[in-house]
Amino acid sequence: MPHIEPILFSGDETLSLRQLDELNKLPKGSSFRWFKSCADIMIEGRDFYYLPADDHAEFIEQLKRAGQIYASSRHAVLLTRSGYQQMRARSQG
Repeated sequence: MPHIEPILFSGDETLSLRQLDELNKLPKGSSFRWFKSCADIMIEGRDFYYLPADDHAEFIEQLKRAGQIYASSRHAVLLTRSGYQQMRARSQG
């Protein structure tokens, strides 16, 4: 399993959708579609953070430069451990 450095945001260790694609060896965009299919069971601020470009432009650029999100990303979604666990549970069950 590749080592993926978590992104610290709002006191939580999170992973971006790009990192989830890499972790699970999925094509670009797969984790975004997976996240969208689970959005109804997720709570923002607990399971994920949505970072709109207007409010987080500098941080998003930093994540792009570090290769932690896709260069084409305008906004960012960061999944917490609980959010990722919920996505995995839904896909297995």
